[in-house]
Amino acid sequence: MGKDIDEIVAMERRLWSSANDPKVYEQVIADGGISVIEPMGVVEKQQAVAMSAKGKPFRDVKITDLVVREFAPDCVVLAYHGQGRHEDQENTYHGTICSTYLKRDGRWQLVATAHQPWKPNGSGGAQKRG
Repeated sequence: MGKDIDEIVAMERRLWSSANDPKVYEQVIADGGISVIEPMGVVEKQQAVAMSAKGKPFRDVKITDLVVREFAPDCVVLAYHGQGRHEDQENTYHGTICSTYLKRDGRWQLVATAHQPWKPNGSGGAQKRG
């Protein structure tokens, strides 16, 4: 992976591990950026930043089955299975995530992301085969 891709993946990981840090969300999400996360629905940047102040960071974060597509020199899409656990919870969150990053004013910014529940042990949906 190139330097830009490594930077983007690091930003994606930071959103997991800093889910309680509004500064990270303010910096990473582009103005006008949106998230689609059920059951909340469409979440605008301002809502995401505010919600992160009440959030909990994820631990034991794993990003697997990563697919990276560079559609233009300034547009990269990540799709992957992600999992993590809140420190005070026993259950692990599993999600299929798709995030689109654009390079604006010389820096990468998240413009859109969608999260769907994922059942890693086979029930529900296709999985990448190796």
